[in-house]
Amino acid sequence: MFYNEYTKKPYTGKNVEILASTGLKGGFMTFNQALSLGYSIPKGTKTVAKLIRPMMETVEDKSGKEEVMRSGRTFHVFHTSQLEQSA
Repeated sequence: MFYNEYTKKPYTGKNVEILASTGLKGGFMTFNQALSLGYSIPKGTKTVAKLIRPMMETVEDKSGKEEVMRSGRTFHVFHTSQLEQSA
């Protein structure tokens, strides 16, 4: 199971496939989430995956017609095995 260690929510959609390709299971989190939980990230540690947060945007074209466009914001995650608990 793949979940966010900070929010305890499972990942869904394409992100599950991305995380499965890493060969790791368990908790993942972003850099700022790791810091807020009291972890330190050893220097030189690379993220294991780049995930996508889907977003919907409403855009108005020149004729005034509104159109819903799909986009996404990417974020990089670390696996909990890469992190060290700060003292």
